[in-house]
Amino acid sequence: MKKHPVLIVDDEPIVRESIRDWLKDAGYEVATAETGEEALEMIERENFSVVVLDVRLPGKTGLAVLRELKAAKPQIKSIIITAYPSVELAVEAMKLGAVDYLIKPVAPDDLERLIRQTLSKCESQA
Repeated sequence: MKKHPVLIVDDEPIVRESIRDWLKDAGYEVATAETGEEALEMIERENFSVVVLDVRLPGKTGLAVLRELKAAKPQIKSIIITAYPSVELAVEAMKLGAVDYLIKPVAPDDLERLIRQTLSKCESQA
């Protein structure tokens, strides 16, 4: 499998670490961030293929991070996760360029499949 670095951004340690472990077991290179600001610093320094981004974060919200991410590095794909779903939030995330919107608790197989499909589409378009 080609290495595709993934960044997990979630303020809940159990969620962040669980997703990290699932994706590492699936063969991905994984980094984590607890805040939006930390995520943006990492995105500036490193080349991620996918960012899995929680909506509710301390400081900058997930949507604010998504907006800045798409302005700085539009090639990075983003998947939004949230425990507080709403139609308005989903529409806004998609308008800002999110690939998809998942509701917590996120099933590991669903997230890994979505990441794999997203990366596969990117490679076929390259």
